[in-house]
Amino acid sequence: MEYVWFALLASLCAALNTILNRVSSNKISFILSSALKSGFMIIFCFLISLVLGHVKDLYALEPEQWLFVILTGALTTCNWLFYFLAIKHSHLESFSPYIESSTLFFSNTLFMIFMFSVVVNVNSGLSIFFYILGLVLMFGSLIYITFNKKINPKTSKMWIAYASISALALAITVLLVKLKLTMVDSDIIMFHQMSIVFVVSVILCFITKQKKEFKKLVWQDYARFLLGAIFNTGLTIFRYRALSYDNCNPALVSVIISLEFVAVSIATIIFFKEKNKLQMSLLIALVSAGMLFNFLSTLV
Repeated sequence: MEYVWFALLASLCAALNTILNRVSSNKISFILSSALKSGFMIIFCFLISLVLGHVKDLYALEPEQWLFVILTGALTTCNWLFYFLAIKHSHLESFSPYIESSTLFFSNTLFMIFMFSVVVNVNSGLSIFFYILGLVLMFGSLIYITFNKKINPKTSKMWIAYASISALALAITVLLVKLKLTMVDSDIIMFHQMSIVFVVSVILCFITKQKKEFKKLVWQDYARFLLGAIFNTGLTIFRYRALSYDNCNPALVSVIISLEFVAVSIATIIFFKEKNKLQMSLLIALVSAGMLFNFLSTLV
């Protein structure tokens, strides 16, 4: 189960990215944010490909692989743009748990639909029961976040729709990578995905006239996007690397990566001045229970 180690590394990168989002401002346009971060990530992916000797393979893809790389790139663009849009209009304490829970819920639901025999033991009714129970508990956490006014004091719930679209786009991307792109190196997949995100974001910057936004940036903003690009690059490459293994259970990978939410949330309650400790503790318990049952379904 070597893929578990890559999933754990992805979880660590995801935790660092979540912490960065918590301490950063979200005053910058979500379109400009996508352009800057994806631009940095293209550079990192190219450097990784250069070190690994994959540069010659960057454009040596089969027609079907090109199709799915472009499709996942379009989905990644959707994921990013709606992610930044959601975080801009949400309450930060409710955004992080919602985006993590919804991504895990959508991913594992899609895996159950399209890869049922891979994620559960089809000969064990208990395995199927545990998996479905885990999904129900995670869906319950989404309802809890949406309607708990202490965790989510926003009167407008539009950010919920944005976050859901972002999470669903990521879930479909992960599914397609597992189904169709396991033979392509993760740095190559990501290089093309980020290229599409960058091109679309730059075009949108020109259409929406983001020059004024660009002039407002200071060196701290560039440093934040650079760090975010490093964490996102690590998260995505390690995730795709884990999914590339033939014996990989993608639902287990999703659960392991989502451990970062539980760890960061517990740390926030203990070390930071979390105002709604009881509500957040209940939420963590609900998400953790869903993850636990999805994990147990792989053991029986």
